[in-house]
Amino acid sequence: MADYNSSDLNSILNTLSALSKPAPPGVQNTSIQQPYGSLPHIQNVEDDAYEPPDIPAPVSSTPKPQPQPQPHPPKPALTTETTTDPSTITTWSSALRHVMRTVSQNEFLQRRIRRLMQSQHDHEKQWWQGREALCKKQKARGEKKKELDEVLRSVGAPVDFSKGVSTAEEDQTELNTYDAKIYAASNQMAQALTLELRGLGIPFFSIKRDLVTGDHKNNDDHDKQHKDKLPREELSALQLRMLELLQDLCKE
Repeated sequence: MADYNSSDLNSILNTLSALSKPAPPGVQNTSIQQPYGSLPHIQNVEDDAYEPPDIPAPVSSTPKPQPQPQPHPPKPALTTETTTDPSTITTWSSALRHVMRTVSQNEFLQRRIRRLMQSQHDHEKQWWQGREALCKKQKARGEKKKELDEVLRSVGAPVDFSKGVSTAEEDQTELNTYDAKIYAASNQMAQALTLELRGLGIPFFSIKRDLVTGDHKNNDDHDKQHKDKLPREELSALQLRMLELLQDLCKE
């Protein structure tokens, strides 16, 4: 047992002695160099973990100051005018301000009004041309009758005087009938135009009925009783004046 322990101790001492001696040059000990040879690789990995490659400096994320929107100044006058009810306007000055702030700045309204007035002018022109044609027709009747009588006389044929041309009274009656038809048609067209302008909110055409009176302003009592009301005749004059203004505003 003593011999066994002694030999084992000697073997261990020899092994430790061999490990403590430096290896001769040119001789590689794989059992010793393999762990040390792997140390630089381990160190590099550790260095890479703590020293990352250079990267560009991050761009500052501080936002640039944006210009503050300038508040629009209030427009109390415009708000007041645009909210005016055209059906309550009874004076020309108020009507003029309302139209200049609405129609003059609204191309859609201008086109609508322009078409309405153009249609009215076209009908009036057509009616006038029809009346002129009727007058020419009446004049041609007498001339044709005279020509026919002369032809009959030239061939010796009898002339029938019982079938004479229409008299001046008959021609005038025919013209009066035509004028009456035109008058009725023009009234219908005026009513249609009034309805269209009322729908567009044009002053004096969209006025409330209780603001119109059939009386004349001829005394102080009337002025006190109907202070804010328009006589019908004055309303008609204001409507004609408004039509002239609309023609100037809406003409191309």
